[in-house]
Amino acid sequence: MIINLTETTTDEIVSTLLSEGVSSGSRVLTLVIATDRDGLEEALVAAHGASLDHPCRVVAVVSPQSGGRDDADEARRHNGRGPGGAVGHLDAEIRLGHDAGAGETLVLYPEGEAARHADTLVVPFLLPDVPVVTWWPDTLPVRPATSPLGALATTRITNTPSQPDPSAALAALAPEYTRGDIDLAWTRITLWRGMVASTLDSVLCAGSVRGVVVAGEPRNASVSLMIRWLRVRLGVEVERVDAPEIPGIATITVRTDSGELVITRKDYERVVITRPGAQRPQVVTMARREPVATMSEELRRLSPDLVYEEVLATFAEDHAAITTTHEGSR
Repeated sequence: MIINLTETTTDEIVSTLLSEGVSSGSRVLTLVIATDRDGLEEALVAAHGASLDHPCRVVAVVSPQSGGRDDADEARRHNGRGPGGAVGHLDAEIRLGHDAGAGETLVLYPEGEAARHADTLVVPFLLPDVPVVTWWPDTLPVRPATSPLGALATTRITNTPSQPDPSAALAALAPEYTRGDIDLAWTRITLWRGMVASTLDSVLCAGSVRGVVVAGEPRNASVSLMIRWLRVRLGVEVERVDAPEIPGIATITVRTDSGELVITRKDYERVVITRPGAQRPQVVTMARREPVATMSEELRRLSPDLVYEEVLATFAEDHAAITTTHEGSR
């Protein structure tokens, strides 16, 4: 069920929730989504899927700068209540039942002055005594921790894979990192990191790793994070090779004293592990991660990821070095 409220207030939204008998007793968190009209439904699909494991209240704040304007929007603009008006305006949707996952969903459409105070709009809907998570599925803030909606949360999730140049977007975020920040490019490689760690266990015990080559999609932030994680963990040179035809990580080749150990993405469901001297490759199930799975993982953790912090610090160092070099060449 979807209840539409036009020219509404936060008090009216709360009253409508109460009149519909909405109870927040079983919710484990409040998920705040900062998105636009184009990305709203896709973000809600992921949020609602994740809510099946983590029942939550979803509050989506839709930016007025994107999406088409309907006739009602135009009328409000001419009346001084739209984006250019001083008063501002708030429309909302309350989604319940099968339209809202395992919880209730509030979609807020603020305009004008209301849009400039999105955090004030959200506060009345935050559930008491449970964590607040803020997620940016498309447009990224410059500094998540101090942005209006990010300041409400203890966990802040960005999604650099949605950007035109994901690696550059992650490099820009890295110097602004605050504990509690996380990016879904990192969550996407959780299974890859587990696979590499288990596969290399015996090799590392023998101390025979000489170098690593990671082949993957150009500008892919998950590939960039994997490279830096391997450098931090193995302490060896890790080379990057572009593989434009494969989304994400294509192969990880580990050079050892006994030969090359290769982990290859076979298809969306499987990887193949080829060990030096082995008679045949090993095929292992490892599906590519969908947004529901990555969001579910982050909603389960809700604590700072210290390994991510360590790996991301290398992005910050690289970013600072590039900036210094650029300024020195002027």
